[in-house]
Amino acid sequence: MAKIAKHSEVEQVVREYLEEKGCILSPPREHGETGPDIRATSDVSTWFVEVIGFQAVPPVRSREFYEAFFRLISRDRDNPNDILVLALPKRFKTGMRQRMKQYPIAWGKLGKAFPNLSIWYVDTERSNIEEYTWSCPCD
Repeated sequence: MAKIAKHSEVEQVVREYLEEKGCILSPPREHGETGPDIRATSDVSTWFVEVIGFQAVPPVRSREFYEAFFRLISRDRDNPNDILVLALPKRFKTGMRQRMKQYPIAWGKLGKAFPNLSIWYVDTERSNIEEYTWSCPCD
């Protein structure tokens, strides 16, 4: 399976971004190790970040998206200072409106149930991140 954007590249940009915010980061996970891809802490907040790459095959890409989503919400501790982040390659942004329209009721309910849930689109070429809420994941 060919990846158009690698998980490791996305993760590196997110790590740099969180370090610039002054966060203390968990070390990169080893193969087979459980837990979030990144756990970042500051004086006020804790970020739990799940990262995926961008697969060339659409069904695999979709499966990875939903698996990462469910891993992420399993990290919710009902702490208002926790931030749940699904970090995606920027290419996901173009299809996000369609994904939302496919599940309009459920998407809205998830946004209400998890107000701390964010989607970050990661541009690995420019090393920047666009932050969105789950409720409004695109322009």
